[in-house]
Amino acid sequence: MASITPADVLAFRKPSETFLCPVSANTYNIEFLSFVISDYETKKTIFEVGKDIPPVGMEMDVDFSSMDENSFRRIKYTLSEDFVRLPLVGTSLVFSVGDDPLPEFRMIERHYFRTKLVKSFDFTFGFCIPGSTNTWDSVYALPPLEDDMIQDMVNSPFETTSDSFYFVGDKLVMHNKASYRFLPEDRSQEKRSYDITYEHKNAGLGGSKGTPGGDVAQAKLTDGDEEKQADSKNDSDDEGPWSKNSDYD
Repeated sequence: MASITPADVLAFRKPSETFLCPVSANTYNIEFLSFVISDYETKKTIFEVGKDIPPVGMEMDVDFSSMDENSFRRIKYTLSEDFVRLPLVGTSLVFSVGDDPLPEFRMIERHYFRTKLVKSFDFTFGFCIPGSTNTWDSVYALPPLEDDMIQDMVNSPFETTSDSFYFVGDKLVMHNKASYRFLPEDRSQEKRSYDITYEHKNAGLGGSKGTPGGDVAQAKLTDGDEEKQADSKNDSDDEGPWSKNSDYD
């Protein structure tokens, strides 16, 4: 298998047909422990999963009659349509690393509707000390989508997909795939579907506003007092308009 670089991934205009690295490429023993998606402005939880947190609206794309090492790298999410309507979405990923230091840890995500690139994100965490548990907080500034496009996505479950590529330096060490189903929301109702699902967390939230920062990924080392801010880049400047002009012609 030829080596895949960050530049290769950033040039993709449609989903990859296969996984571009084997599971064994994760020689740093990176393990994801929990993942939260939230409305950045109100801080409301939209989705949450973790080792001790049963997922709601998530399933593995696994055929137990023909399982292989890639089966657990395909995930199906069911999310509120607000996920594609909100201008800012926050994510918090907790992960651990093995016995070796992890330099220049970088994540590139490419999101597609069918075979069309919708949005792309490029986040750099930086250095992780050996044996550490880390929290990677990121803010996604989502490009505005036309209502017709959003309705198309809602009406076409699991045709919205993403490729998530994880690099250490220029080496691809992990590649995951996801597909999404979006639940329509009744805009006349004050509560959203996730307000009910995560009522214990979202009660009383909704008025607070976060400081806009879609071009910055906040990275924090949870094992110590050291904090750092990692640059992130949304590569739309290189690729032109995504949502309301030429991309959907």
